[in-house]
Amino acid sequence: MTNKIKGFLFLSVITLFLSSCAVYTSRNIKTGTTMPNDVRLNMTLDDYEFLGETQVEAEYHKYLGFITYTNTINGEPVSNNDNYVYLSGRKHIRVAGSKQITKALYKAYKEFPNADFIMPTMSTKEVQQMFLGKKIKVTAKIKAYKIRK
Repeated sequence: MTNKIKGFLFLSVITLFLSSCAVYTSRNIKTGTTMPNDVRLNMTLDDYEFLGETQVEAEYHKYLGFITYTNTINGEPVSNNDNYVYLSGRKHIRVAGSKQITKALYKAYKEFPNADFIMPTMSTKEVQQMFLGKKIKVTAKIKAYKIRK
């Protein structure tokens, strides 16, 4: 019986060696791309049309540093229907009080629906300290532009 096991092991090892001998061929093919490395679009201020300017604001309370209660957005009480406008470019554009301002920016979107982009030019944040909290008012001036054809 041991001769049968030895024979089986010998046959298994020989089969393993023979099966591991594989032919591998590699080819190095040079490839090139037709895409340019840099793409540049040169635009000046003459290529933009100024549509107008508006001001947005949000008032909210912050308790214990992490509980936030929004009072008003653009002078109106907050409703359950939330509309947001996010400003982004190569990176996310942060404006003071970002979460509340994204709700308030909807006003600028509604005032200038044909604008190609809106840009915050100035933002202020007024903070009134209270016991275990603070009352915060955030305002931002927004300019709307359209690209001339």
